Parts: sequence; C-alpha cells; structure tokens
Amino acid sequence: MAWNIRVSLTGKMPLSSPSMRQLWGLLFQYGMCIFVEMKHLLVGVVLALVLVGCGPKNVVTLKRDAPAAEVATGWYAREEDGYSIVVPESYQVPRDSGMSVGDLQNLSNPAVAYGMTGGQESTTQGAALVLNDKNFKPIPGEPTTGLTVNIFKRGGGADLEAEAKKVGEDMIGEESAKIELPVGPAYELKHKGKMVGGEDVWRVIYVICDGEKLYRLDFTTTNGASVIKDIAPQVAASFRVR
Repeated sequence: MAWNIRVSLTGKMPLSSPSMRQLWGLLFQYGMCIFVEMKHLLVGVVLALVLVGCGPKNVVTLKRDAPAAEVATGWYAREEDGYSIVVPESYQVPRDSGMSVGDLQNLSNPAVAYGMTGGQESTTQGAALVLNDKNFKPIPGEPTTGLTVNIFKRGGGADLEAEAKKVGEDMIGEESAKIELPVGPAYELKHKGKMVGGEDVWRVIYVICDGEKLYRLDFTTTNGASVIKDIAPQVAASFRVR
C-alpha cells in the first residue's frame, strides 16, 4: 500500500493531516488484530485448563488376570459379551413375564417401581442381562426377584466415585461402601424403599467401572432382604472381564 504523506516545511507531519489520520487508523486496526488474536489464544488456554480439570479423576482398569471364579454346587457360569458371572441355577432369563405393557413400563421406571426420585437411568429397559429367580413367582406390577446387568459407555472414562455418587443420589437412606473385588475396586449400595403401593422393596447395587465402561449390577426383591443378602456379594465377587 502506497502512503501519500505530506510533510510540513518544519519537517514534521501535521497531526490533523489526512495522511496522519490514515496512519493512525492503520495502526489502530493492526493493534485490534493483535488484541483479537491474543484474546482467542487466552480463551483456548483457559478452555484447555477447564477440560483437564473437569475430566474423570477416578478411572480404573480392571484386572484381566484375576483367578477364575469358582462354580459351587447349585450355581452356574454365564459367559456374556465382554464379561462373565456365576449365579444360582434358579437365576434364569425370563421367557414370558406374563405382565401387561403398563406393568412392564412400571418395572422399567425406577421412579414408579421403587418410589424414588426420577431422572435416573432405567435398570431394566435396554438392560444387557435380566435374570429372574425362579424360586419366586412374578407378581404383576412388582419388580421380580433377580438380577439386572446394565452396561454404559462414558466418553473419556467412567469415574467410579462419581458414578457411585450418582446412583446413591437417586436413593434415600442407602448404605454405600467401597469394596475390593478380585478384578478391582467397586461400590456396593444397599437400599430399602417402598413401591407406590406401599410394599417394601430391597436392592443391592454394585457399581463397577472399567475404562470407559460402567457395569451396574442390580439385585432386587420384594420378598425380604435375606433373599439377596448372600447371593449378591457372591455374584459380584465372581464378576470377570475379558
């Protein structure tokens, strides 16, 4: 760009001259460009720090070399997609629930079936595995005694502490404890609640994280805490990943 700058007889450029105003305008534009670039750089640095600070802090990788789980008499091993568990022979995949569509919707909605807060992820709808205890006949409108396994994927890694806290927030008066399974750390949550009809319901939940995967094992019954009290920890201890 050619600048037509007039110089006065004194050798100085008049501050009010068109050329001088043009020069100041160019300098101002150049300065604004530098300011904008610095602003973008600063925003990028701050955003990077925020993302690092907000990322999962308790991401664990489960052991692949844990000893094989023992299969006691009256129990059997289930090899599922990416994991395996050992369960009682009475725990079987239901063939026919015998329930209406409304009943099934209630069972897949914890806020309705268990009288808890809404918004949590369903424990039965879209579950990876559902096993009913054949020792107890399903009652329409009530959760069936048995086990439900859900698997979720968490981008960036599943934070064990955060996931366990999230599950606990959906239950009032739960007992929560961090435990050590043969494959690694997990959380065990116990809860006694009431259904909308007033019936008592007992639950034992295990939260297990492995990289980006979250495994949630839900044991549920309306037939007394003793029905799942001993079975739940044995099944959880048999959990293995491949």
